Amino acid sequence: MKAISPKFARTTIGSAAWDWIPASFAEFLEEAEHVQRQCKQLDHLALYRGHRESKWLLDSTFVRWCKKQVFGIEPWQKISPDKFRLSVYHQQILLNLFFLKFDFRARPSDELFELEEQQGIDPWFEFMKRIQQYPEKDDWHFKGSFVLDWTQNIDVAIYFANESRTGEGALWMLDATATGKTLQVIKVAEILQKMEELGRSDKSLGVPLLFYPKKQLAHERARNQDPVYIAQMDLRIDLSEVWANLNTPDEPIFIKLSLPAGTNEECVQYLEDRGFNREFLFPD
Repeated sequence: MKAISPKFARTTIGSAAWDWIPASFAEFLEEAEHVQRQCKQLDHLALYRGHRESKWLLDSTFVRWCKKQVFGIEPWQKISPDKFRLSVYHQQILLNLFFLKFDFRARPSDELFELEEQQGIDPWFEFMKRIQQYPEKDDWHFKGSFVLDWTQNIDVAIYFANESRTGEGALWMLDATATGKTLQVIKVAEILQKMEELGRSDKSLGVPLLFYPKKQLAHERARNQDPVYIAQMDLRIDLSEVWANLNTPDEPIFIKLSLPAGTNEECVQYLEDRGFNREFLFPD
């Protein structure tokens, strides 16, 4: 998106220029529309993600699990010092655990590989997608995958930003077009192989990648949530840090919009009026 500032003078800026804090729920909605409008004018693809805790980073479920279970910190915290966080030693720890799960333990079913032959679907993508859509069925010790689910529908993201929150939530708004040529046409298995090869040789794993194959298995939950998946390639660095480093004053990549505390009921009513509730988003 082009250089953009908040619409309202009462919207304050947090720790960075992309961190917007509206003063009310009504102004939150108008700020969101303000960003949406610019993406539409540019004919750029906008993606959205909701967090019920504003302090959460854009980390995958797998990384959040590692932070808590391996390093003993809260999932929203950054490992310190940076000298270790950005080191090859940290990268090797995360990759070893990741491939311990996705090489030795967790793999797509034979049925998914058969559907690859019959329908041309990507079995590893469908496997990762299922882990994201049905986390309760992820029964391996190391939880989650390396992808984060975003949505093309802003109201879906607002629902997840409001669900079970007790304070400020967050709506992340991404200009996916501004990230460059990150939409993948090769299959996830090839991405995983490259990820392992580069990681073992201490080379950069690259920027976050978008996955939205033309051929996917359809189910109602995914259809209603309208997801697009973004892979956290370098497991040491959350997506916002990568994109912030790529940001320029003239073309920011994302905005984080805080959902004001104490606006839960206003948000629920707004979503109900638009037909977005748990029954719609989790029909199965």
